[in-house]
Amino acid sequence: MVSEAEIERLRREADTIMTRIQAVDEALERARHEAGDHWDDGELELTLETPQGDSLDVQLDLDADAATNAQSRYERAKELEAALEQKQAVVGQLAPLPADPVAYLLLYHLDTVEGNYPRSMAGHLDAERKHVESLCEEMVQSGLLERVESGTVKQRRVKAKKADEVRQHHTYYRLSREGDHLLRFLDDDEGQLNVLRHLPDGRTLAQRLARGGPDYPRMTAEELDMEFEYVRHLYRALRRVGLVTVYEGSTIKGSERKLKPKDETHRKHTYYVTTASAEQLLREFED
Repeated sequence: MVSEAEIERLRREADTIMTRIQAVDEALERARHEAGDHWDDGELELTLETPQGDSLDVQLDLDADAATNAQSRYERAKELEAALEQKQAVVGQLAPLPADPVAYLLLYHLDTVEGNYPRSMAGHLDAERKHVESLCEEMVQSGLLERVESGTVKQRRVKAKKADEVRQHHTYYRLSREGDHLLRFLDDDEGQLNVLRHLPDGRTLAQRLARGGPDYPRMTAEELDMEFEYVRHLYRALRRVGLVTVYEGSTIKGSERKLKPKDETHRKHTYYVTTASAEQLLREFED
């Protein structure tokens, strides 16, 4: 995984090698004329003193000189930094959204009903009330939601309520302009690609379905050692985004379901499969 820590490590090693370049070249030259384990993998482990006076263990390419060993680290650090910047720029558009499948479901729910309060939303989404309350507050802080002003909420503005008007006894939330823009972004291919990067385990589930065929939340949770409720919400969020869809057939053929091979499976659960869009995006990841 690309990280700032890995980039910093590579640059620290490169700087240390360059400040001890003569000692490194001498150690490499001695190793080339001595027997030892370093010949097994072509690498020499060496402990060097950093410019800050700390000890640092480095793995050196036995066939390269000190300058080349350092330069290869500088180049790799530059490559990783570019990749990290690109990833942050892409995922940055989803940065205000908590990396939680229920947060995605809240956006889509509020887009449909135009306003609702946490206890009601928890019931609609089959989620825990406190979890929904926490996500709503976090999404208000990030600008994706806004609180509805106190007073009477008109029925035309809150479709989750059936009465002509509702005396507001709860804290209602609705999408902000930023939240609406984010949902529009999720309709695009780039938005869906970002979801696979942003939503924990989203790519794992999509790849599982793409390679193994139809599956249902209970089995996924058991085989991947995940919480069932989390997996269930994750499937639903991926469905709302357009990365998975419900398998419509009543019987699943053995050739379709590689996860649990048998001649055929009579569908007793809600099975999910990847969409064509998800499979294309997963191929881009592999490339």
